[in-house]
Amino acid sequence: MKKIALIAAAACMAISGAALADGHAKKGPSKKDVSAAILAAVKSVEAAKSVRGEWRDSYKYLGKAKKAYRKGDMKKAMKLAKKVERQGKMGKAQAHAEMHAGDANYTK
Repeated sequence: MKKIALIAAAACMAISGAALADGHAKKGPSKKDVSAAILAAVKSVEAAKSVRGEWRDSYKYLGKAKKAYRKGDMKKAMKLAKKVERQGKMGKAQAHAEMHAGDANYTK
């Protein structure tokens, strides 16, 4: 009986220790990482804009990312910055794809 109680206590301690360590590990992105992500998002949207491929809501989300950064919500700011960066990349790719959409002789 004592062995079962000892094993159960050890298991509970291991589970609670893992949960505690997991809580500390999920601290979130640093301010420096978020700042770099926002800068990358801006560059991505500007690259899309240079080929007339920026998407409608990219600047709205970029503004929200900057606002979350200023408020200290790094997790939300990072998520929005990554979204804007993806939109910029996809917008640029879309603009390049549509550039020659009507050309019958165009091959990639």
